[in-house]
Amino acid sequence: MVITVAVDFDGVIHAYSKGWHDGTIYDPPMQGALEGLCLLMEVHAVFIFTSRDAGQVAQWLTERGFSCELDFDGTFWNKRGCLLVTNRKLPASAYLDDRAVPFTSWNQALLDLGART
Repeated sequence: MVITVAVDFDGVIHAYSKGWHDGTIYDPPMQGALEGLCLLMEVHAVFIFTSRDAGQVAQWLTERGFSCELDFDGTFWNKRGCLLVTNRKLPASAYLDDRAVPFTSWNQALLDLGART
């Protein structure tokens, strides 16, 4: 069985020290990011999700030795050994994201987001 893992780009792979800045990908990878992606790709299907231009992200990853695809019109990414780069939220077993709030219940989520005291 193939498990799919979605990985956010900014703040998880790209250090993103200046925020969006001028829209360029200006930082080096986060420590351990490239090695971590390689290990994940050995056992799981992995796609990169980003609000950036997917082509720009794919080029940055390709320059660092990754095989990337941009054109995918399916629903489930289950290809191992190649990264899909997309701005679509596809189904995944797990999302790795630096800005995520883990969901356990609406009560807890509202507390975590400061919408309830």
